[in-house]
This record gives sequence, C-alpha cells and structure tokens, in this order.
Amino acid sequence: MKKGIITSLLLLLFASGFSQNMNYEVRGKEYPLTKKEKLDQAQFMRDIIPYYPSAWILGYVSIEISATCNGVDKTAKSANDSLSAEQKNILKSVDLGSDVAIKIEYKSKNAVTDEMHTSTLKYSTTIVPEIEAEYPSGYEQLTQYIKESTKIRISEPGSKQFQFAKIKFSVNEEGEIDNAWISQTSGDMKTDELLLQTIYNMPKWKPAQNSKGMKVRQEFEFSVGKGKKGTNGC
Repeated sequence: MKKGIITSLLLLLFASGFSQNMNYEVRGKEYPLTKKEKLDQAQFMRDIIPYYPSAWILGYVSIEISATCNGVDKTAKSANDSLSAEQKNILKSVDLGSDVAIKIEYKSKNAVTDEMHTSTLKYSTTIVPEIEAEYPSGYEQLTQYIKESTKIRISEPGSKQFQFAKIKFSVNEEGEIDNAWISQTSGDMKTDELLLQTIYNMPKWKPAQNSKGMKVRQEFEFSVGKGKKGTNGC
C-alpha cells in the first residue's frame, strides 16, 4: 500500500468528525522505504544506506543491525561495513512491513582540532515488498468507504478522552484483511471497536508481490488521535 493511501485513510478519520484538533501519525512514515529484494542482495552498508558517508569514516567500533524476523526480534553486530553472515541472514528473513534499525559507531577526525573521536550514526528503514498491497478501486473509493464507516462516531461525550490509538493489520496473499488488532487503545472501547470493524469490513485488496511475482503477506500499522502531533508517545 502506497504511503499516500494509508495517509489518506487517516486523514479521513480526521475529516469525518473526530475533532478539529485530531492528528495522526503513520508508523515509519518518516523513514525511507526499502524493497525486500534489495536487502537480500546486500553485502555492505552502502547497499542499504543511500549516500553512505564512507569517505569520512576512518574506522569502526561496531555496526549493529536489528530487525524482526518471523515475529522474533533479532540483533547482530559486525566489526566494519562488511555485513556478517548473521546480519545477512537477518536481512533475508526480516518481516515485511517491519523496520530495520542500524546503529553505527565509527571513528572520524575533528575538522578543527584534527583529533580522532567516536560518533554514532543511526538509520532506520521500513521494509516493503517489490509490489505493495493496494486498495483495489483507488483513492476516491477508499476515502469514501472510510468516511461512510466513521462519520457516525466521535461526537459523543466519551470521545473527549480519546487518546492516540494504534491499529495493526495484515493484507494476506488473497488480499483479505486479517489479524487486525488494537496495539494501543484509544481509551474508548466503542471507538476501538469501530476502528477494528472498519478495517475488517474493507473489501479485498490487491495483494503484495515479491520480485518473482509471488503473492505475499504485508503488514501495516496506523495511528490516530487528538492533541499536538507527537505528544502522545506515537
């Protein structure tokens, strides 16, 4: 699913009656996206991180890669920018829709004092399949569906206590929505139920595909809530 599609979905939640101070955040929206197939072929850090600054890195302390593989969090380290066998295995088995986090501790020379010092570079990227899952009938139909499904709610007294809610769901190989669940409650049970029902009642999507044309599962998460953006821990 394109970032614009999921963002539009959340904007509809904002526009359809939640509140004028309702904001949203999409997990990983600030991160770059990386195709799964690119990770499968990676040998060095420069194969993962665009414009990798190897020219001014004079040495390494360690490079740590963390990711979720088959639902299990895994971490592996290497001594330099050449990926270790364990790191390669993590990249090849990382779950679609999850993030790969990289922490690089390196040595460089201070431009003013000419002294060596140690610094840390952090990089995160969200992993997507070659062709992402997509709502079948396009943007207009998606926004109309969300609007019709949510417009009758959130004007009730309980909505005043509405907190940022996070909802995770999957689009499976058949394009069906499954495994939708509230990973962070809105603080209002009826609103949580509405969000889940809206997702589960969506029509079939066009499923994601890998580089070989095989249909694959893809997981998503979105969040929505009131207040200033980012003040609720999202």
